[in-house]
Amino acid sequence: MPSRAIHSVLDALPRESVDGGVLTRTAIRGDDCLITINWLQPHHEEQPYHSHPFDQIAFVFEGAMEFDLDGQLFIVGAGEVLQIPASVPHTARVVGDKVALNIDVFAPVRADYLYLAEHQADAFG
Repeated sequence: MPSRAIHSVLDALPRESVDGGVLTRTAIRGDDCLITINWLQPHHEEQPYHSHPFDQIAFVFEGAMEFDLDGQLFIVGAGEVLQIPASVPHTARVVGDKVALNIDVFAPVRADYLYLAEHQADAFG
């Protein structure tokens, strides 16, 4: 359990840049979940299909994204959310010419993304 409340300003959090800035991201963690905040540039190459043993809740707050869940397509626009069950093969890409602001909630905590939330290390003792 965190040893204290955590208040963060998104623009002040450290970000990782991936694929030459096509994706920038940071993360916030809780005891039982990890949340990534992703800024995706339009016209980037989508990731190959992948799956993971985590439930993923994908919110889109700006722009639009097309998610492909094992061949089933979903266009998710600003103010919409998509639940991706654990172990379902999926990929996503930005739709249109706007940067997409996407927030993903993973539960349980994704150990492979914990490095993105190292800025919270002192809160978890």
